[in-house]
Amino acid sequence: MIDLLEIFPWQDNYSVGIPQIDEQHQKLIQLLNKLAFALATQSTSPELKNIFYELALYAVYHFQTEETIWHEYFSGDEWESSHKKTHEGFVTEVRKLQDQENIKPFNEVIEDVLSFLTRWLIIHILDSDKRMAIVVKSLQAGANKENAKQQANQELSWTAGNMFETVLSMNDSLTSRTLQMIREAMERQTVNAQKFLSSQDVVINLKSKGITERERDILTLVVAGYSSKEIAHRLSISYRTVETHRAHIMQKTGSSNLIELARVQFG
Repeated sequence: MIDLLEIFPWQDNYSVGIPQIDEQHQKLIQLLNKLAFALATQSTSPELKNIFYELALYAVYHFQTEETIWHEYFSGDEWESSHKKTHEGFVTEVRKLQDQENIKPFNEVIEDVLSFLTRWLIIHILDSDKRMAIVVKSLQAGANKENAKQQANQELSWTAGNMFETVLSMNDSLTSRTLQMIREAMERQTVNAQKFLSSQDVVINLKSKGITERERDILTLVVAGYSSKEIAHRLSISYRTVETHRAHIMQKTGSSNLIELARVQFG
């Protein structure tokens, strides 16, 4: 498998300065990147769904953690109620996007979800959470709440202007380009594998070992870096069938040396 390319790389300026929240934000972004990579490498719908549900469940857990922390400092404050509404809005929107699975392919639904998630997380982290964290740290330093809120609004005044929209647009562009790069990298690896495994010497070698045409198709995708689940999806066969063919290939070749050799040849 090619190295995971991140559509949403973590940056130091995403840190809000509260370790527990920063750790959970990093986990959310990690799951988002995992979902994007699975989509770009044409993983099966069940696999995409599993990653998506993992991300959605973790998001709910994260919201509960945040709300506990913010409640300690913002109990009864309009900022607390507003923040809760953004969390509720997130859940509502994700469910709405998920419902589209009934009218269009799940892969397209996931693309819509990715677009929504990346934009939502940027706004959530760089604006809402940072604003709240600035107030918390000011309160801990002895400031009163109103002065702390004014300070936070001043420090983050840029998020209300064109610069913040520019950041969002840049991220949309980066997401689209990265997904395309992943797809192109996987296709290049497949083409290279096909060329190598179609060379006369290799074909003769494979035939001498009793490798069938179907097994060569599967070997090509194995060498290109696809998982058994991805191969099953691309060839429209079951995961179990792929695993059976892979076992036969291993038995006929006697080892994984052929696969490793192929990787060296065009890697």
